Amino acid sequence: MALKEFFEYIESGENFLTKSESKNHNVLTFAYVGDALFSLYVRTYLAEISTAKSGVLHTETTKFVKASYQSKLVDILANYVNEEEKQIVLTARNTKTKNIAKHSNLEEYKKSTSFEALVGYLYLTNQIKRLTEILNICKTEMEKDLWRLKEKMQL
Repeated sequence: MALKEFFEYIESGENFLTKSESKNHNVLTFAYVGDALFSLYVRTYLAEISTAKSGVLHTETTKFVKASYQSKLVDILANYVNEEEKQIVLTARNTKTKNIAKHSNLEEYKKSTSFEALVGYLYLTNQIKRLTEILNICKTEMEKDLWRLKEKMQL
């Protein structure tokens, strides 16, 4: 699929999963997509607000996409998720895994996976308005942490 077709696919909204179809998918598939989507979101956000070189942007991106930070975000989102979303988060957190991210412990890794699953689920089920709300909450938290990076990132 070429890039043009990919964006047309996104815009059409026709090929997304229904909520019913999503029940047949492994929650770690949502996390797989959510990981990529959140990374792209953070990269895009930092590129919009900074004139820093790509190496600096990459270093700062890793601070927000690492397991410990996503674990913090999922804790913050606990006050905002509805019952359906809470179920996705719980299912992802309780899924058995043999993997643990570098520089992370099992609890942080599972919580970050549940965060990624939520993001991926909302995206794959075309709940873009809700996804935007969730990402805006995350952005607000990221902005609190960016003040200390201001000079380094040339904001």
